[in-house]
Amino acid sequence: MRRTHELEIDQDLAFAQRSWRMQRAGWLGMMAVLVLALAGVFGSGPLSRQEVSLPGLLQVEYQRFARYEAPQTLTVRLEPAATRAAEVRLWVDRRYLDESRVETITPPPSRVEAATDRLVYVFPMSRPGELATITFDLQSRQIGPISGRVGLEGTEAVAPFRQLVYP
Repeated sequence: MRRTHELEIDQDLAFAQRSWRMQRAGWLGMMAVLVLALAGVFGSGPLSRQEVSLPGLLQVEYQRFARYEAPQTLTVRLEPAATRAAEVRLWVDRRYLDESRVETITPPPSRVEAATDRLVYVFPMSRPGELATITFDLQSRQIGPISGRVGLEGTEAVAPFRQLVYP
């Protein structure tokens, strides 16, 4: 027991200083989580949106960080060079689709063809040679890192992408 200004007060300055350091570290940790959440690391935000493109053919926009069973979109923008024919044959990696649940596809494909490592979606083009956008509304069915690929039948070009799915 130490006497301070004529008062008998229990003091442990070393413990108090450790406690203050832990409080500051906790505040910094909470601020870091808040900043990361606002930036999009835990859902939608500027860091979550990612694009990968095949110049002149297509551009794929997806969420880099997704939540398990939460709605997400995979948007494919087709350039005029890719839409010159009467129909477009867009394929998506089967492994990626096995780890996701496709809710809707806009516009709906006229048919879907199965291949060994991919599903080929066939879209009729009402205006060949113009920009076209295809949207896949998905839900992730697996937690952890997921990789996928998108491409056009008849070309060797592939647009790979990776997502991290949080619980």
